[in-house]
Amino acid sequence: MDKDRKLEPIIIACMIFLLYTIAAIYKVDLLGNILAPIMDLVIFVLIFMNVFEKKQARMVRAEWICFSAGILSWTFADAAWCFYLYYLGIDPQMSRLINYSYMLTNVFFTIALVFFAKVQLKKWNGIQLILDSVAIASATLFLVWIAFFQSVESIVGILGGEITALISFALNITGMAGVFIWSFSVRKGKVPKHVVMISTGVFLYYVADMYYYNTYFAGTYIPNSIVDVLYAASFLIIAIGSVLWRYGLGQENGYTGEKAVSNIGFRRKGFLLFIFPILMLLVEGFVVRDLLIFLSIMLFHESVTTYVQGYAQNEILLKKEKEMNRMLEEKIQQRTKEIIAKNQELEGKNRELDFLSNQDTVTNLYNRRYFMNALESECTSLKQGETIGLMFIDVDRFKTINDTYGHYIGDELLISLSKRLQSLCTDNVLLARMGGDEFVLRYRGSYGYQELEEFARAISSECGKAIEVEQYAFQVSMSIGISLYPVDAKDFQTLLKNADIAMYQAKACGHGNCVSYDINFTNKLRHKNDIEILLKQADFEKDFEVFYQPQFSIPHKKLVGIEALLRWNNLEMGYISPAEFIPIAEEISYINPIGEWVMGKAIRQISIWNEMYDFDLKVGINVSPVQLENKTMIPALADLMRKYAVRPENIDIEITESIAIEGEHKIKQIDTLFEGLGVSISVDDFGTGYSSLSYLKHFPFERIKIAKPLVDAIAYANYDMQIVKSIIQLAKSIGMKTIAEGVETQEQFDILAELGCDEIQGFLLGKPVPADEFEVCYFGQACNKERKKDSKRNVIHILPAYHEGGGADSNALAEM
Repeated sequence: MDKDRKLEPIIIACMIFLLYTIAAIYKVDLLGNILAPIMDLVIFVLIFMNVFEKKQARMVRAEWICFSAGILSWTFADAAWCFYLYYLGIDPQMSRLINYSYMLTNVFFTIALVFFAKVQLKKWNGIQLILDSVAIASATLFLVWIAFFQSVESIVGILGGEITALISFALNITGMAGVFIWSFSVRKGKVPKHVVMISTGVFLYYVADMYYYNTYFAGTYIPNSIVDVLYAASFLIIAIGSVLWRYGLGQENGYTGEKAVSNIGFRRKGFLLFIFPILMLLVEGFVVRDLLIFLSIMLFHESVTTYVQGYAQNEILLKKEKEMNRMLEEKIQQRTKEIIAKNQELEGKNRELDFLSNQDTVTNLYNRRYFMNALESECTSLKQGETIGLMFIDVDRFKTINDTYGHYIGDELLISLSKRLQSLCTDNVLLARMGGDEFVLRYRGSYGYQELEEFARAISSECGKAIEVEQYAFQVSMSIGISLYPVDAKDFQTLLKNADIAMYQAKACGHGNCVSYDINFTNKLRHKNDIEILLKQADFEKDFEVFYQPQFSIPHKKLVGIEALLRWNNLEMGYISPAEFIPIAEEISYINPIGEWVMGKAIRQISIWNEMYDFDLKVGINVSPVQLENKTMIPALADLMRKYAVRPENIDIEITESIAIEGEHKIKQIDTLFEGLGVSISVDDFGTGYSSLSYLKHFPFERIKIAKPLVDAIAYANYDMQIVKSIIQLAKSIGMKTIAEGVETQEQFDILAELGCDEIQGFLLGKPVPADEFEVCYFGQACNKERKKDSKRNVIHILPAYHEGGGADSNALAEM
């Protein structure tokens, strides 16, 4: 939100520019004359704000001052224009004050370019720079001669003009040539976006000013015309570049990224000189003499450049060779000294080995061994009133980065993070890398949880900034667990364990969180471990049971489908919620055998019911994203369908909406995965926060299950009702069905019916029950009697006698 507020001035400037452009197009001079100084002032403020940025070089600050002064001078001139025109009734073009103010903009912009060149070009190859400058200057001057000095009248008009016009004209030529020379000379490195924007804006300003003087000398200039729009556009582009710099896309030196641009490299820029003959053709047509002059300049430049570049590359290689020779000589000298003082060398090696045994080889931080020894020593020597705060830090999704970009990039990312952590450490802090993507910090002093949590937030903020590794940019988050000695633990090992537990609790809350240790964390972890052990010992047939919940059409409450739901009633722990044991089963890859067992039960049951009662019902089977990665799942599903002679139309695979976060590519993989089987696919729990409505067009699904939290709120929250309405309408427009989960009241049912929802599922019409109870409730004797009347119908009507209590009384009837 804070960043959005910072962008408001640039948005305002863009809006004013748009209005000014419209005023110029429709010749509304009064509006244009008023808007011009207002827009100039907004742009001046945007650029001048950069002057007060702390981390910048002195020359860079001077540049912002010059750009600000140039815009301010122009603002004054535009304001004076209005004053002269509307208050004094004098032609502003006759005012020397206004002309001098406009001219000062050229002066300040040119000075800013000089500052830029002084910093940027000091390490460039001088010969190549001179060669590029001569080629560009020659071509520019010749083009200007063609455009402005071909006739005696043009020469007399320009030379006989006012001093402001002559100075501006000269500065325009100099500035355009300077910008083009710099752009033309960059042969290595990537130019930052803000530099591209600012140089483009400055170049556009010079072009606009040249165009102005062309009309000025010809006597055809009209205020608030296209040339004034070009002026405004150039200032706006410079302002946008200043905003990009202020938001950190440039580095402290104001120009480059980690690698500075250079004019020595393999990037060929000679083709850019073709711009000049093209412009010549546009200005005067095809003139052989002038075309040959341009081609001569290009040929000369390209020939000499090839030689200079080769010479510069050889010079670089020579410097490297000299450096290697120097290093080799130093090594020889060092080795000679080591041989002379063998005892000292042995002692040094021993000290070095001791150092390496306590140091992490990737980040050069202390390693786990050193940290554990130091922590043990400090816990035993802690003074009264002192505490030891321990932070256990884990880099979120680091394994994904390692797997995607390689271990080298991962190591470089860890090195950058370790440097940022070191920058936050004081004398009473010990930093170490425990291994992998885990770091620990020890704070010794009189600390409490509040101070440690503030430190943790500062760490998250600093390390959360973008990190560039070669051509990649990463923005990582960290999960931090905090433990305090002697509050949370009585020894160093328990202290470290508790911080680790708190860190995992932080990861469970989402990425980038900080959590202080609580005794309940240990109990939760113990409970999780107990469930994991019981899962591995579970007898599926004895411990697990598949419940079935009916699904009905709207508004006639016709039974159209069934969802299979897994239940676990353990002898030791009693009923265990699927929300507890399913994530654990996914974590230990035990979800695959459980999922196949549930599929077998559900497919067998729907086969029995459809054959016994001559139905054509569909059973919904939930499939975890982890199961989709299992190569045996699809063959197992196909085998079960063949074994129980179940048609694909009777199977509906329900996949959670969270799969949308994997992206369109993952969704297409799922579509490819199931297309050979012919089963339908539903997206479960839609609207729980992972995807937007725009994802619907990418889903290869037949049905959307609206999540229960949305359904719960539709009766009293208009916002949730509008979301549900949008989902239903969009689904209908693209041919998908919708089913609402968790419908518990008649009011919810009526609203969903009014909104056009196709199906519902919930306690209002039926709770999940075991197979035998489901059969009694829905496929009783009454159903057998009605089935004889019309064996062709494939739906069951549930009369109002079956209510939200979930049971079935003697009056519950079923019709085929």
